[in-house]
Formats: sequence, C-alpha cells, structure tokens
Amino acid sequence: MIRKDYIQRYFDEMAKMLAKILFFKKNNEPDKIQETLNDFANDFLEINLKNILETPKDKLIDTLKTKHDFDLTKFKLLEELLFQKFLLTPTDISLRNSTLEVINYIVKNDSDFSVERHQRFQELSKLSN
Repeated sequence: MIRKDYIQRYFDEMAKMLAKILFFKKNNEPDKIQETLNDFANDFLEINLKNILETPKDKLIDTLKTKHDFDLTKFKLLEELLFQKFLLTPTDISLRNSTLEVINYIVKNDSDFSVERHQRFQELSKLSN
C-alpha cells in the first residue's frame, strides 16, 4: 500500500508533467511529449509504456495488478498518461482500447465520481463506434 505522502508526491509530479506537456504542445514538440510521458511512467509507475501497450487489453488490468503491484492511485496516474498519449495519436486503436480498459477499471473500483473521467470515457467510446 502506498503511504499518503507518496500519493501526494505522485500527484505533484503529475501536475509538473502536465505543465511540461502543455508547454511542448504549444511549441509543437510531440517527441518531447512522448519522452515526458515515458519518463513519468518509468520513474513513478515503474513501467515501460510501450510494453504495457503491447499487453492484450483483456490481460492489461491483471498484468498491472500482479506484475507491477498497481493500486487505484497508480491506475489513475496511468489513465492520465494513456489519455495524453492518445491525444497525440488519436488513430491508435490499441491505445484507445487500453485507455478505455483502464478507465473502466477505475470507474468500477473507485467510489469517487470524476466528471473528467466520464467525459474521457464518452469521447473514447464514441470513437470506437
């Protein structure tokens, strides 16, 4: 279980990462955005995004929980990473499906409702039709 001070640190670092991404978006630097997302995944979630995205969507959640000791906090951080990555490559069907899988898991297991998560889910679901 992650201690509370680590949870706050994760979200503080996520905010810094999102600020960097916004800066890179304004400067049209998609490679730096990808690098930032990958670095955050390696440093704070201890995963390789490329490897995770190669995991079949029906095994993704179990793989993250068993092999990478993911809890709900880490799933929420991963949701943000995947969605930001999806914004860079909106035609990547595998990425969209993995992002939806993570969002579905969070929705089913989190007692807090998130309007933003619901909007993301709607947007991604619409694209799958």
